[in-house]
Amino acid sequence: MALDMTKLSGKGQIVIPNEMRKRMGLKEGMRFLVIDLDDTIVLRKLELSRERVRLKQLLEKSRARAEKVGFTEKEIDRLIHSYRKVSR
Repeated sequence: MALDMTKLSGKGQIVIPNEMRKRMGLKEGMRFLVIDLDDTIVLRKLELSRERVRLKQLLEKSRARAEKVGFTEKEIDRLIHSYRKVSR
């Protein structure tokens, strides 16, 4: 277990020391679960499973294609709901 010091900014931000970020493979935009245990704050790295990452990529690609074709978000929602009704 590594120890280091940091401080809280005026915006409530805490810097995780560079060595820890490197060792743990932390990248900008990663998400954390924040747990309050009396006088202790625990940050737990949230990692997406490979399946969720793949799904996210597919959704992004699908949205880009739909936008390129000219579908509106409402039209896409309507198509999804009608497909779900048929496939049940």
